[in-house]
Amino acid sequence: MKYGLIPTNLIERLALWSGKLPVPMIDALFGPIKTRAIMAGVSLGVFESLRDGRHTASAVAARLQLDADALELLMRTLVMCDYLEQHGNEFALSSLARQTMIEGAPMELVGYMKFNYEQWDFIGHLEEMVRTGRGVDFHETMTSPESWQHYQQGMLEAARFLAPVLASRVPVPKGATAMLDLAGSHGLLGAAICRRHPPMTSTVLDLPQAIPHARELARREQITDVVTHREGDLLAGQYGSNYDVVLAANILHHFAPETNVTIIGRIRDAMRPGSTVAIWEIEAPRRGSPVTSGDGAALYFRLTSTAATYHGGEYAEWLTAAGFQDVRIARPLTTPGSVLITGTRG
Repeated sequence: MKYGLIPTNLIERLALWSGKLPVPMIDALFGPIKTRAIMAGVSLGVFESLRDGRHTASAVAARLQLDADALELLMRTLVMCDYLEQHGNEFALSSLARQTMIEGAPMELVGYMKFNYEQWDFIGHLEEMVRTGRGVDFHETMTSPESWQHYQQGMLEAARFLAPVLASRVPVPKGATAMLDLAGSHGLLGAAICRRHPPMTSTVLDLPQAIPHARELARREQITDVVTHREGDLLAGQYGSNYDVVLAANILHHFAPETNVTIIGRIRDAMRPGSTVAIWEIEAPRRGSPVTSGDGAALYFRLTSTAATYHGGEYAEWLTAAGFQDVRIARPLTTPGSVLITGTRG
């Protein structure tokens, strides 16, 4: 999936076809403007103010104590980005915004947009990372409770899309009762698997600073009947023992290969014979292969973790080397760019 200029009429198509447009200038200016406009629409309450119907910019500005002229410019930009609609001098939520940009929406991403202020700052370190090879390690640099709250809420929102896919594809041994969800935060992914395979319950192992918000999110999602939380560190100590399923979802891309080999060894030690390990990740293309959207993800995680995304084959090799059997790789069609690697402890 690519991004770039999207012509909306014949004149714009002809201008783009002519090769005379300053495409780099447009990319550099309007990409950030679009992103920041959407973030502002959330943080300033613009989308929420239109929940109940159409309003003028002046009416919204009065309600939110904003400058009416500046707000109208923002709202017109959001119309161009397909997040608002304009009807005369009134504005309304587009179907996209109503699905995603208000609290309680079917595909809510409000928390993710609030966390994007942190990501905005991370991206500012890109040049330094390319010069030195060292990223910012956002788990260490995020110190405020509010930042952790937005991050975890955003990850919960993303997990809602993924939970049904994982629940239908992770193989669970017959009679399973105990799952370990490594760095699972809210625990929604593990909960979805447990719901499909009662009476299994899940224990989330996560950092101390993540636990308070994680427990609150689990309570709000009404999954505390199958999810409990325990403080721990993936890089220190043992994970427990006799688990039937161990889930490592979107966490191993934060670590270097040698660290992941160590983590996988600890995972194996925490499992009983015949149990299942499941690794769910954004997949990087193999070096030398055609460029894909996964390259952008690899760049982002190198920046934010000084690590990388990996190819499914690399995860499979690590599992095989650790003694796992029946190692399989799956790439669900409904989640392009992601990969599921499973294996059985002998």
